[in-house]
This record gives sequence, C-alpha cells and structure tokens, in this order.
Amino acid sequence: MGTEHAAEALGSRRVQILDFIKSNPGTHMRRIKRELKLAMGVIQYHLYRLEKDHSIVSRRQGLYRRFYPSLGFRIEEQEILSVLSQETERDLVLYLIKNPGASQKELSEFAHIGASATSWHMKRLVEAGLLRPRREGLFVCYTVVGDTTKILTLLKSYHPRVWSTWAERLADLLT
Repeated sequence: MGTEHAAEALGSRRVQILDFIKSNPGTHMRRIKRELKLAMGVIQYHLYRLEKDHSIVSRRQGLYRRFYPSLGFRIEEQEILSVLSQETERDLVLYLIKNPGASQKELSEFAHIGASATSWHMKRLVEAGLLRPRREGLFVCYTVVGDTTKILTLLKSYHPRVWSTWAERLADLLT
C-alpha cells in the first residue's frame, strides 16, 4: 500500500507540472519551482521523465531552458512565448507594436532603463527574429517583424494579467 501511495504522489506531481507547462508554455524551471512550491530535485526528475515520454519539449533560450507542451507550438511561437514571459522584453515589444519605428532613446525612456540595457534587450530581440533595426541618422529605430496579431493572441491566451494591463492601449490595433 505504501509503494502504491508513493507512485500515485509521483504521478500527481508529474501531472501538476505538465498542467503548469500547458498553462504557461515557455516557462523555466525556477518559475515552476516558485509557483508549485516543489523541491528542485523533484522538478528536475519529473521534467526529465516528461521530456523522455515526449509530453514536453525544451529549448535553451538565453540563460534559461524553457519548457513547452510537445504538441502545438512551432519554433516561432516558442520564441514569442519566451519573450512574453520576460517583463522588460515583453513591454518593449508591446510598446513597438503600439509605436512602430520607435527609437532606442524612446524605448529607454518608456522602460525606465539605461541606454546600454536597452541596447542589450534590443539585440536579443533582433537575434530572436522579433524585431528589425533601422538606422535613421544618429538613431536606431525598431519595428516588430512578423504577425503582431499572433503575438497579441499568445499574450491574451497565456498571460491574461499582462493582457488586461495592455488591452486598452492595444485595443485599436486589433480592430
């Protein structure tokens, strides 16, 4: 009976982690630990099993290994979800959706970060294929590349609290 109970607990934790990843695609291990309040070793074990069972896939993006349900997300969507889960980069992309062609200076002022930090974030977003830089005299201006509707749909689906914050500012772009 004791082993049966232990196996059931293991299975329920795995299901809990899988459900969290399905609800929060692009999440990373430390967020899973923080949100589910599980030990790191438990999470690592279950992530390994879930990946081995092909229930999830992972991709290293920047400093983090991010986890996605194995079905349903193409690489482009994984990149978008990765950016949407990072507050500063998400806000910069959303600002650019609302204000295409904004300069690096405008972005720094909007995000309340220094020029070098803005430059670092913008470089990452360009490398991820989400932005295109354009030099205009002394300024570098940026535009979102690709389908902004897809970005907004993923934001609304997987980051509803952020969506509600940005919805009024972005409403006119969806109509």
